[in-house]
Amino acid sequence: MEPRQVACRGSTVSRGCLEAGVRLSAVRRASFYDLHFGVLPGGARKDAHHIRGTIAEIKADLAAELAQGLNLYLLCWYGATLSLDVYQHGIRTESIDLHPYVTIAVEGYPDITFTGPGRPLGHDFEADDETDEGSLSEQFLIGDLEEVTTVTVDWTRITVPALLGEVARPGGFVTVRAAEFGEVEGEADEKALRDAGYIPYGCTDSES
Repeated sequence: MEPRQVACRGSTVSRGCLEAGVRLSAVRRASFYDLHFGVLPGGARKDAHHIRGTIAEIKADLAAELAQGLNLYLLCWYGATLSLDVYQHGIRTESIDLHPYVTIAVEGYPDITFTGPGRPLGHDFEADDETDEGSLSEQFLIGDLEEVTTVTVDWTRITVPALLGEVARPGGFVTVRAAEFGEVEGEADEKALRDAGYIPYGCTDSES
């Protein structure tokens, strides 16, 4: 019996195509945004990618990440990466460091800003003073300050390019490792795509 041919048009590998099986050579590359929040493996682990087709979704994802005290701890103490990567037709064309646009306001403390990863201003986390409640970094870590913390991102200062061509959509897969694109041979299932570096639209943390 001849194998059934499947036309999977669009810019990502869709779940419908996965169910039928699809050759990756027939899939065009998507344009998408990747909000990347991560730390190098060590005492803490995080490698979150938020794959989106709109800035509105990216803003909501970032707000959700920064509402968690643990993530503020990773930013202030571990020097976590926080970037918005722009992929045009599957190729990363720009990476925007978001640290300089983030302000953390905690009641009773000066505002905390950043000049880059691992470079907070407004509080010396390496000489963090202990209080009856613990150091500021420890209170971030255990989530004790979430109700008295406000985090703002100045999106008015960030110039984000519009996506070109076909844009990634929910239900699809993309890759943020361009060198590995297309290494899967034959019919691809979801496991093969993930093994080759593909990740689904939405939020994925490979270290969770």
